[in-house]
Amino acid sequence: MRVWLCAALLMLGLSSLVGAEEDWHYTLRPGDTLWKVCQNFAQEPQACWRDLAAHNSLTDPHSVRPGQSILVPIGWLKEKPIPARITAVSGEVMLYPADGGAPRQVQDGDTVAFGDALETAAHGSARVQFADQSEVVIKPASLLVVNRYRRFLDQGGERTRLRLERGNIRNSITPQDGEPAFEVHTPGAVAAVRGTEYYVSVDGSETTRNEVVDGKVAVSARGVERAVDGGFATLARVDEAPVEPVPLLPAPSVELTVSHENVVAVWPAQVEADHYWLEWYRQQDDKLLGQARLETGHWQQALPVGEYRLLVRAVDGLGLRGKESWQDFTITPAPPPPEPEEASNWDLWVFVGSAALLLAL
Repeated sequence: MRVWLCAALLMLGLSSLVGAEEDWHYTLRPGDTLWKVCQNFAQEPQACWRDLAAHNSLTDPHSVRPGQSILVPIGWLKEKPIPARITAVSGEVMLYPADGGAPRQVQDGDTVAFGDALETAAHGSARVQFADQSEVVIKPASLLVVNRYRRFLDQGGERTRLRLERGNIRNSITPQDGEPAFEVHTPGAVAAVRGTEYYVSVDGSETTRNEVVDGKVAVSARGVERAVDGGFATLARVDEAPVEPVPLLPAPSVELTVSHENVVAVWPAQVEADHYWLEWYRQQDDKLLGQARLETGHWQQALPVGEYRLLVRAVDGLGLRGKESWQDFTITPAPPPPEPEEASNWDLWVFVGSAALLLAL
């Protein structure tokens, strides 16, 4: 699973990001000045005012304008940034630090720095949670680079930028005012959003697929941009523009039969479905436990006692996965075996009487 050569190349490509973590990128708003920025955000406004222009190589501190991005050292700020954290780790998930440190296997609660790469094994998955409660679920066999992310709750001007080299992610993005604040780059396209829930995947031939559950995503490639609404999807092959959005296949009508040992799911076949995609999670922490590709509408899985969630999606001929069908279920303990009945006094007297009669004869 450890793609050391790939990780090394990523380190070289991301070397320009090392050190960027020391600065906060702030976009000036109408009415902003360097002094106002220092008053609002710096622990020591006077010291900040003296040095901020030099830190940004500004010859005239009064020449700043709305929309311009300036760098404020993190150490100067009175409000400290909130790091992105990794949760719901399942299986093997490796982190390749952008600062050149040794790769390591991640655990729940680990943090992610700018430029770090996360790689999941064939049965590995994890979630990355950001300061604004946006969340990215990294599915198995994926490689994701966290180029930059929002680190403050109430400050605009920050963007989250990810690069998905391969695999699949699901994004739940907290809505933001103004320009799109969340971008996912792939080898063939860019998906930018304000607030939505959507999937991005990259296969072996570097075809990018975007499936929008809710909201709207702007997918661009080769100078062409497609607005993809909730319930629609698009794909972009390398060196080609994204195709016109197509509707997602309907969510399968799933029926569950649950026993003390396993669960059985069935659903009617869809004419336009090429196959079906399933994922099952543990409810307690939303940890991905497994996934399967099925050709028919029948699934059976043995599971220990616990509470679970099942996701079923139909997949069309383009490989676009359809609308989500979520089902919650619980595997309960088997009832204890019945206790043996104790003999009643009447039965005892009948036995004694029968024995006495036999002796008398």
